Order: sequence, then C-alpha cells, then structure tokens
Amino acid sequence: MTEGGPEEVVPDGEPRRLDPRVRTYWWVRGAITATLITGVFLMADLGLGMPRLLPGGWPRGLGAGIVGGVALIWTILVPPIAYERWRFALREGDLWIRRGILVRSVSVIPYRRLQFVDTAQGPIARLFGLAELVVHTAAPGTSGRVPGLDAREAETLRERLAHLEPTDDEPI
Repeated sequence: MTEGGPEEVVPDGEPRRLDPRVRTYWWVRGAITATLITGVFLMADLGLGMPRLLPGGWPRGLGAGIVGGVALIWTILVPPIAYERWRFALREGDLWIRRGILVRSVSVIPYRRLQFVDTAQGPIARLFGLAELVVHTAAPGTSGRVPGLDAREAETLRERLAHLEPTDDEPI
C-alpha cells in the first residue's frame, strides 16, 4: 500500500486466476485433512473404542485403507482442477466470481450491494503468504469469497472494495 491510501485496483473486467501457490496450499491442507480422516477411520476400523466400520470377516484396517486411498486421490486430483476453474474479475459495477469442479457456479455481486469486505487467513495459508477475500451483502447466503490470493493483493482488494462508492442511482 502507498502512504496516501490503498493501491489502486483498476476494474478491468478481465477474469483473473488465483495465485499459483494456492495449488500447493490446497495439496497441503488436503493432505492434513486426509490424514486426520484416515486416522479416525483407522481407529474405528481397528475397534479402538468405536464400532468397526466393516463386518468382522473383513481384515482390520481395510476400511481405513479404502478411505485413505480415496482421500489421497481426491487430494492429488482436485487442487489443479479447482485452480483451472476458479476465476474472478473486478468489473465496472460488480465483482464476478466463477468456481466449481462438477457444478459450475457464477456469482455476480454488485458493488452497491456490498455491506462489508473481509480478508481471512488461516495458519497454513499464512505460511504460503495467501489470504481469502470475503465480501458480504445484506441478503443471507449471498456472500462471495475469492480464496488463494496473495495476502497483500487480498488486502489491497479489500480496501479498494470497502471504499467504493455506489455508481447506481437505484435504491438499494
């Protein structure tokens, strides 16, 4: 940021990609989640204080192995596909967000409907220097988010969007 205020983020309307580091972040986060889920299933499958997942005739640990294998495949395959599908654009009067792997979703959030704008950054994202931009509107369920932004870019976008003046004379 400059001393005089937030850096100018010019609405150009061109769809932009997320930061490429987000793929590695998603892989790491997915691996941690897959490990935790597999551990819980392994405890259940081995009968450590929980009912077994599979009937008694199945080898112990097989259910956890299946769950772990599916989680590993998911963790490896989903991040590059998600990265290719995510796009966002600052357009003249709105924020445009496209996402989705199996179900594609496009959100168009008019700037005049924005109530407040946040950035979020968990501990793993912080290690990668990434943050998520979250925009909120007055209507429930109409918030938007753009994950995998460089932390400085996310802050710049947050400040820019927070200080936008509505361009429409329509009542809100």
